[in-house]
Amino acid sequence: MFRFLIGKLAALVMFAAIFAIAPQSAEAAQCKGLSKSQCTTHKSCTYIKSFTRSDGIKVKSYCRNKPGSGTSASTKKPTKKKVVKKKPAKKTAVTKKKSTTKKAKKEKAKSEDKTTKSATEKKEADKKAAEAKKKKAAKDKAAKKKKAAKEKAAKDKAAKEKAEKEKAAKEKAAKKKSKKKSKKKKKSKKKSSS
Repeated sequence: MFRFLIGKLAALVMFAAIFAIAPQSAEAAQCKGLSKSQCTTHKSCTYIKSFTRSDGIKVKSYCRNKPGSGTSASTKKPTKKKVVKKKPAKKTAVTKKKSTTKKAKKEKAKSEDKTTKSATEKKEADKKAAEAKKKKAAKDKAAKKKKAAKEKAAKDKAAKEKAEKEKAAKEKAAKKKSKKKSKKKKKSKKKSSS
């Protein structure tokens, strides 16, 4: 009989725990997966922007319950506060150092994030500059090639014209010479006939 009562009591406690947790999870599900505009319209929800953790992992933006807005917060029984003994001043200095080191770590992470951003921006700028330099070099090369082709064409044309002039001059000289010969022959014939 004692076992039976313990079993019933355990089942009752489990049943009560499920009902105490269920509203909180239903409310959490209410905010989960909402867009930014939908999240801001709900009073019990808050929108968390995307951020990078100190360990470098990027967290996407999301919607969640506002802290303390769950039903479980209002139904919780007040707990007794533990009596905390005062700690010596040296230990508080140590905790201050810890908090400053946390701040320093956060600032260091931020600065590292900025330096990585600036490094990637610098790489992209260098890449763009290199591409621009390549394009300019290709353009200059094409312009030089075109200029050389024009100069060669002009030289070839000048050489052709010169060759034609020389040929014409030779032909003219040859005609003149042949005319002189023919005149000499005629004169010699006239002399011999007379």
